[in-house]
Amino acid sequence: MLKNRVGYLSGAPRISTLPEAAVSGPRTRVLGIVKGFESLGWKVNSFIAGDRVPRKWVTEESEPAVNSKAWKIFLIDLVRLGLNFVNARKAWNELNGKVDLVYEYNAALGSLGWIFKEYEIPWVVETHRPLFYEVEAERQNVFLKKLARERELKVYRDCDLIVTITEALKDILVTQGGIPAEKVLVVPSSVDTDVFNPETAKPKRFFDGFTIGFVGNLYVWQRLDFLLEVLRELRDEGLDISLTVVGSGQMQKEWMAKALDLELAGNVKFVGQVPGNAVPDYIAGFDVGYSGHQQLQIGTMYHSPLKIYEYMAMGKPVVASAFADAIEAIKDGETGFLFQSGDKESLKAALRKAYANRESLPEIGSKAREEIIANYSWNARVEMMLAKIQDLLVG
Repeated sequence: MLKNRVGYLSGAPRISTLPEAAVSGPRTRVLGIVKGFESLGWKVNSFIAGDRVPRKWVTEESEPAVNSKAWKIFLIDLVRLGLNFVNARKAWNELNGKVDLVYEYNAALGSLGWIFKEYEIPWVVETHRPLFYEVEAERQNVFLKKLARERELKVYRDCDLIVTITEALKDILVTQGGIPAEKVLVVPSSVDTDVFNPETAKPKRFFDGFTIGFVGNLYVWQRLDFLLEVLRELRDEGLDISLTVVGSGQMQKEWMAKALDLELAGNVKFVGQVPGNAVPDYIAGFDVGYSGHQQLQIGTMYHSPLKIYEYMAMGKPVVASAFADAIEAIKDGETGFLFQSGDKESLKAALRKAYANRESLPEIGSKAREEIIANYSWNARVEMMLAKIQDLLVG
């Protein structure tokens, strides 16, 4: 049996547990997994590279650098490689003798856990995306793409177990990465229901009328452009609907410009990045939350949107594109409203239904929170994960 001592590792320079971390989804996942381990009686010792770099590397100030000219991205890649080499040894020096298992959040261009593996300490790697695909098709923030692919696949081959967030992502790792299916464990996203608690939030609201809210990084697959077009058309029908966007990212300027072009300046508020501990207050100011992920270029949608669970934990119904996580978590018409991704009429119908039921939204939101508390806490996720880790690693 494994002893209850785990080392949580992350070598990614931009992933941090600081409240002001710009990469908010990974921050939430790190804190949730750590809390889940601790709630089950595990001693957690962490080595998180993003908590050890200059603050400006992890805040919103870092966003332009990682989405800039090729030569700058090349230099960033060199920094990643150098830091990874140094941090692997620092992590070993700090955690040697204190852990019996290491659990690592996967990062581009390297890892920290390999050095623990050399000393026969079980090494579990968590991945949220196939970086070997995304750096070619969905993102432009890695220059050394071939090397990144080689190193990522080597990590998957060398570690003892891979934890991923959706069955769709597991399929990609198996079919395109050549990873044995029995080596991949699916653990969907969840939420800390103590942090995301409507009873302790102080709502921040920007509009008097019906408000759709979005929280997250502004990447193209979030399809806020699609939502803005629908918002314009619904307002033209006479529906008093507005939108609050909390977050920043590569599409922010383009989507702000689109809102102006659609003459929505008075009905759309781009808040920008906010500290992680302030997010519940902003969600408390929404009437419904929006999660509009689209199918990616690879032909599937492999994300597990944290925002779905955060909205529901805050007692907010969710208007969501009908992918796996949303279909599992949301009862259409009871705890939220589903629509077909990319289908404008389907999204309009979902929003019309939410608008027509706006007097009942608090009751619908309460049911959503009850569902999350019962089935989607980090404690429940980690308990399930640990049972399977024990079986797979110990036999």
